[in-house]
Amino acid sequence: MARYIQIDDINVPHDFVKKHITFVLGDVTTYEEFYTEFQRYLLQSVLTQRPFEGLMLFLNGDPIDEKHKRYIINNVRRIFINEQHFKGLVGEHLFSFYFHKKVRDILWAHGPKGRSSAEPGIDFVTFTGDINDKDSIKITIWETKTTENTISSRASQIYDFFSEDGSFEENIDSEINAVQELFKNEPNNFLKEVVEELFEIVINREFCIGATGVSSNLTSTNDTFKQFADCFKNELTKEQRLVKFVFVELLTKILDDLRDRIWNKLLAP
Repeated sequence: MARYIQIDDINVPHDFVKKHITFVLGDVTTYEEFYTEFQRYLLQSVLTQRPFEGLMLFLNGDPIDEKHKRYIINNVRRIFINEQHFKGLVGEHLFSFYFHKKVRDILWAHGPKGRSSAEPGIDFVTFTGDINDKDSIKITIWETKTTENTISSRASQIYDFFSEDGSFEENIDSEINAVQELFKNEPNNFLKEVVEELFEIVINREFCIGATGVSSNLTSTNDTFKQFADCFKNELTKEQRLVKFVFVELLTKILDDLRDRIWNKLLAP
């Protein structure tokens, strides 16, 4: 489990459950350990196996075929060419990286999107619980926003996403379809049964919603995101609304290093 990720439960006087996730990357050794793990995780998420293996060889200083290199450049271009979209995509993957590194009962996850945070759809869907206990399996739909300002600056976009007739309602059916397609050939178990029942779970409000703010600004108050308590008001319990703030003090350095160590290296003559 990643020693540089710190998790704190935060008590708030609102109808949601809140955690602070802090990436503690202050010394060079810890930062490089994190960066190596996160770079690998990000590239595995956005590329299929052969291009990923070729890119890792290239980044480690080994030569690769020029046609393979051009293929990789074309397939990661959209990640890097728009600064805001790049920042958003990295933020979404930092959040999913935390999930895969620190959440012990994660069973399966869908997302984040692989090319740009601006692509329509749902950012991240997690399935947590005990694979041998169907009633324990919890589905959470996450909306993630990334900023180098205070997290509260992006709060209204998360409220809008989960609002009546908002982006959640527009995209949930296609997301259900995508998840169910991925499970078609999986062996039968309780997780597959839950996936097959996603429509009923959503209609009956038997899922959780999650608001995630990723920021280099390590500040929040009890009232930050307080209006999230009004999302699906009277339909969800406090325990079905989850807020996670992901604080990454070196967010700008991470963005710069990913660009320099991957994209600029690919483009260098």
